[in-house]
Amino acid sequence: MGPIERLECFTLIHTFSPARGPSIALGSTSAYVVVKLTDTDGVAGWGETYLVPGAAATIEEMGSIVVGRQAGDATALRIEVSRAAQNPYLESALSIAVDDLRARQLGVPIYDLYGGAQRSRVRAYAAMTGYIEGVDPSESWPEETAALADEGFTAIKMRIGRYPLAHEAPLYERVRRDLPAGVDLMADGNAGFTFREAVQTGRVLDDLGFLWFEEPLNQWDGYVGYEELADAMDIALAGGEVTMSRGAARSLVERRGVDIYQPEPVICGGIGEAIFIADLARLNAISAAPHTSGGAIGIAAAIQAIATLPDPTRLPLHDLPLLEFGADRNPWKVDMFREGFVRRDGWIDIPTGPGLGFEVDEAFVRRRASEVRVVMANS
Repeated sequence: MGPIERLECFTLIHTFSPARGPSIALGSTSAYVVVKLTDTDGVAGWGETYLVPGAAATIEEMGSIVVGRQAGDATALRIEVSRAAQNPYLESALSIAVDDLRARQLGVPIYDLYGGAQRSRVRAYAAMTGYIEGVDPSESWPEETAALADEGFTAIKMRIGRYPLAHEAPLYERVRRDLPAGVDLMADGNAGFTFREAVQTGRVLDDLGFLWFEEPLNQWDGYVGYEELADAMDIALAGGEVTMSRGAARSLVERRGVDIYQPEPVICGGIGEAIFIADLARLNAISAAPHTSGGAIGIAAAIQAIATLPDPTRLPLHDLPLLEFGADRNPWKVDMFREGFVRRDGWIDIPTGPGLGFEVDEAFVRRRASEVRVVMANS
């Protein structure tokens, strides 16, 4: 197995209209950085994260650490990159790419690097696009949720909280009433609620049978107040997607800040770190459902992590962990792979191929990239 010979970083930006998104901010772009690592034998591994400021330049700088090294030195690479980059997003993209490369070198799925698959499929929930600029949710939500149910999704996550509860609660009720009983609902607050508003909304959602209420309070200050909110609501509180270190994960778990932990592989440090956090949560009787980005590589990374997680109970028919699957037509999800995700009756098959289990359409990536940075051996 040859050492890493080449690092490439692609900036991918898709612009759309009208603007849409969660309660706290509408946007008009889907933007990611994608990393490709190629060894001297031509074997390649891919990683992804969100396009955060300075991402491409910093990943390029990490080339001096990664290029020339063996992908099998994954732990040492993770530590060195972490110390140098000081940015969990970028560490995540590189870690996923290293895992994809070393698994492909061995001819096995990434989950085999972490103990093997515990399941052959995972139930997917459609994450709605949220609010649309200039459109009241009373016009968009019923139509979108009905369409997703028609597509075969048996679980749907709504993004809520932009309008007062008095305006939105009847819409939650309408959606729940109009959907088939077999379609489960969740809600994502996207940090748009005060503590009091979250408790009030949580009661409404619980009465309607929603499975969980996700991150209604601000997350970026260390999930402050989440343990109090979990105690104040009967509905399960989900969160943890912006956890960026093992120490932060330990704190949230020990405080019992969430009932369902959602580590995000493209933020927390990669697939291995997501598995570590899920195991930490499990040891404290907290369920885990790894979060996903809207990009195909991020979704594939979450699938690899989910594949390794044991069933939460001894009853093998339990639905957890669930897989988030964006409902938007993001090209970085739809067109990134030569053959996409296989979804049957609301479930997605765990791939059995090497690495992430999917083949990136490299021609598409190169054609659509707005910037490409390259680091070669001896460059």
